[in-house]
Amino acid sequence: MAKFTGANVKDVTLKKQSDVVINKVLSTSATVTVDGEDGLEAGSVLVSVDGGKTFSHALPDAEPNGVLCENLQETAEAEVLLMGVVRERYLGGLENAHKEHLFKNKIILR
Repeated sequence: MAKFTGANVKDVTLKKQSDVVINKVLSTSATVTVDGEDGLEAGSVLVSVDGGKTFSHALPDAEPNGVLCENLQETAEAEVLLMGVVRERYLGGLENAHKEHLFKNKIILR
């Protein structure tokens, strides 16, 4: 957080759930794995391979099935959107290949 102090404070904007999610139909609380020191922002595209027990950041060749609803700095329990409408421009890590899988999981991009 030290890099966000002083003169640069006016340039910092954190995404919130209200920025990303237009309409939440179904969400769950699950363990979200954070890789690296930067953490994950709300709107990060996630994938679960164990039926929704845990989620991690979706790689470009993954089949995502969730969107993170809150900011995380470390691995923890967090709300994950499973069905609903989101703003595409606020999704982090979204690839063109992900769009079809999100649509199949009833996550609509606007």
